[in-house]
Amino acid sequence: MNKSSPAPTFKKPNSALVMMPKVGKLTAITRKIFNVLLHTTQRQVQDLSHDGKTVGATHYFSARLDELVDPVEVGLSNLTSSAKKSLLEMRRTEVDWEAPDANSGVIWSSMSLLSEAKIVKTGGILYAYWALPPGLLSVIADPQRFTPIDIVQLSRLKTYAAVALYEICVRYKNNPTGLTSENALDWWLDALTQSPPKLDPKTKMPRQRLWSKFKSEQVNVAIREINSKSDIGIELIEKKTGKAVTSAQFKVWRKPVDAAALSSAPRMSPELALTATGLGLPLVDMASLIKQGHDESVVRIGLAKLEARMGRDDLVPVDSKLAYLRAVLSETQGFIAVEPAAKPAVSVSSLSSPPAELPKILSYQEHRRAEIKAELMNIGKADQKKYAELALLSLQKAGIATTTITRKVESGDWMTGVLFSKMVEAFAVEHYGADWGVGFDAE
Repeated sequence: MNKSSPAPTFKKPNSALVMMPKVGKLTAITRKIFNVLLHTTQRQVQDLSHDGKTVGATHYFSARLDELVDPVEVGLSNLTSSAKKSLLEMRRTEVDWEAPDANSGVIWSSMSLLSEAKIVKTGGILYAYWALPPGLLSVIADPQRFTPIDIVQLSRLKTYAAVALYEICVRYKNNPTGLTSENALDWWLDALTQSPPKLDPKTKMPRQRLWSKFKSEQVNVAIREINSKSDIGIELIEKKTGKAVTSAQFKVWRKPVDAAALSSAPRMSPELALTATGLGLPLVDMASLIKQGHDESVVRIGLAKLEARMGRDDLVPVDSKLAYLRAVLSETQGFIAVEPAAKPAVSVSSLSSPPAELPKILSYQEHRRAEIKAELMNIGKADQKKYAELALLSLQKAGIATTTITRKVESGDWMTGVLFSKMVEAFAVEHYGADWGVGFDAE
C-alpha cells in the first residue's frame, strides 16, 4: 500500500469478517495490521492479474514495513519489534471464520492467518514478506460478497472488542433495517474475544463465560468507543427467553453529521489535502490545525519540513507526525507574516480522496495538474517507473536529487513530495505537450 493512497477502503470478504481465535491470541493492533496486510495483498493480486500473471499459493507478497504499520498508528518507536510481534501473532493464531449472518455457517476453520512471514532489510529499508493460506488467498483475491472496511476509521479504535464489533456492524450501516443478525450469546462471545476460552484444569473443558460480565467489561466499552470515534453509531439489543437473555443483535446507523461538518468545516485547498494524505496525515487533523488559526501557507511550510525530516535516514524515525508538525507550526507561525489566502478553497468534509470534480475557481493549470495527477495515479507501477526516472533525471540536473529521492525511485515509493510533482510534469509533457498547463486564463 502506497503512503500516498487516500483513506484506503478494503473490500473485505463477508466470510472473513468474523474471526474466532481457537489457538493463540490476537491483539487489537495485530488485527488492524492484518486488515492492512490483506488490503495490500488484494491490491497486489489485482495488479498482477492486470499484467496477465497468475498468483499461486506459494507467492510472497511484500510491502515496506512502515506502510503496514503506519495506517493503524501504532506509534511505537521500535518499528521492527512491534511489526515482528504482530506477524508472529498472525502465524501462531488459528481461527474459525464466519460470515456475520445467522444462516452462514463456518466457511473454513482452524486456519493460521499467514502461511509464512519474514522481515528483510533491503537498501536500508525494512520490508515484510508474507504468504497466505490458499483458501484465504482465493477469497481475498476475488471477493464475490464483501464489506468495505475504511482502514482510517478502524485505526481510531483501540480495544480488540471494538475493532471486531466495528467490522461486523459496519456491514449494516446502509442496510434499510439497520440490524445485524441475531445470534446466540456464545456466538458474540467468540466473535468479540481475542483468544479462545480458558480450559478448566480439572475437566479440561472450556470454562463457562458469563455474558453479563463480558458485556459490562468489554461490549459496553466497545460500543462507547465506536460511537465516539467512528463513522457509525450502534446500540445493543438483547433478546430474552423468559427472563434470561439468550441472544443479541445490534442496531447500526450512519452518523448524521456529514452535512453539518460540511457547512462548518475549515476550508483547505485540494493541493494541501493531497500533500497531507501523501504524508499519512488524516484530513480531520489538518482541518483541526486550520480551525485553530494556522494559515494554510504556514501549514504548507510545516508539511515541507515534516517531509524533509521524514526523509532523514540518519536520524531516529518520527514517532508522531502530527506532534512534529504542531511543533514546526508553533515555531514557524512566529516568524512569518501571513497574507490572507488569495483564492477560495474547497471544503474537505471526510477522510476520503480529494474531490473527483474540482472546483471551477481553480486556475486552468491547477485544474489540469489535478486531472493529470489522477491519470498518473491510475496507471500501473511499471508504467509509473518511467516517469519516476524522468523526474529523478530532472532533479539531478537541477542539483537537488538527494539520496533519499534516489532510493524512493528504486523502491517504488515515489508518490509524494517533489519527486511526484516532477513525475506529474513529465507525464503531462509526454501526453499533452509542453503547453499542457496553458489555458484561457493565461491569455
